[in-house]
Amino acid sequence: MKERILEWAGYVAPSGSEGGLQEALLGAVREAADEVRVDVLGNGIATKRGEGPHVVLVAHADEPGVMAIHVDERGFLRLISIGDVPAHELVGRQVRFTNGVTGIIGVEGKVKREDIGFEHLYADIGAESEEEARSRVPLGTAGVVWEPLSEIGTHRLAGRALDNRAGCAVAAEAFLQLAALGRRVSVVFSAQQAVGARGAGTAAFQLNPDLAIVIDAAPAGDMPEAPRMALSLGKGPCVKIMDGTAVVPLDVKDHLVESARRLGLAIQYEVWPRGLSDAGAVQLSQGGVKVGGVSYPARRLGGLAQVIDLRDVAGAVRLVVEAARSW
Repeated sequence: MKERILEWAGYVAPSGSEGGLQEALLGAVREAADEVRVDVLGNGIATKRGEGPHVVLVAHADEPGVMAIHVDERGFLRLISIGDVPAHELVGRQVRFTNGVTGIIGVEGKVKREDIGFEHLYADIGAESEEEARSRVPLGTAGVVWEPLSEIGTHRLAGRALDNRAGCAVAAEAFLQLAALGRRVSVVFSAQQAVGARGAGTAAFQLNPDLAIVIDAAPAGDMPEAPRMALSLGKGPCVKIMDGTAVVPLDVKDHLVESARRLGLAIQYEVWPRGLSDAGAVQLSQGGVKVGGVSYPARRLGGLAQVIDLRDVAGAVRLVVEAARSW
């Protein structure tokens, strides 16, 4: 799975621009699926017809980013955020647009770091005129703040887009294993999660599952002076209890915990009152959907780069497969 994560993290896929990444994600599961498609909102969906209740695995494919909305007469781009992007962390960083153009983000002078907003930022793509800049980055072109991925230590990865390309890897691998077992299963690589979980709700409406398992990152609290969060890297995947979008039904939570017990798998518990995930959008689809969550801890979640432990990711695959198999 490490190779998949490394490959998929190389895609520039801010919300609304997931198309190229979806081709790669669906390519990983195509041979095992009976049906593969990209829907109107940009969700990548694969379905295997088999035995048992219909279980849907959901992992968002997108990431927060930026969009070019104005070009001045000197060829500098003005940007807005797509999703929650901390403006003050962008200064001096490289931006890479979906068409491959790169640039450096600068800030207007005499602005204190704590006061920096997107209205103070600009992107320098090396253009010498407004016309050149517009031809290279048309208005409305999206991009991401580029942060290369690297391996640190024996089991850990650091870099951008680990939230949630690691979750996509979990969902893909779990789908392949469940399909091989002859189970009725779908996987959704959801679009536009960072701007309001827009894709997951419509995908759940189409599929109407008996159970949905949302796979995503959750914030680790094991760093110096970290926010109070009882999750640590390397101590196992997390069973979601609740986040800011959903409270997991007790029977689903208990089933996930019991599945981990059968596996002898160490788990952690995610209680994230302000957290945002696809769980709420899925839960409120149709007349209501049974939804659970399996997470992997990530340091600096919400920042421009995260750190994850591949052992937690591998444990998440085992937990998802067992929970889906036994539902």
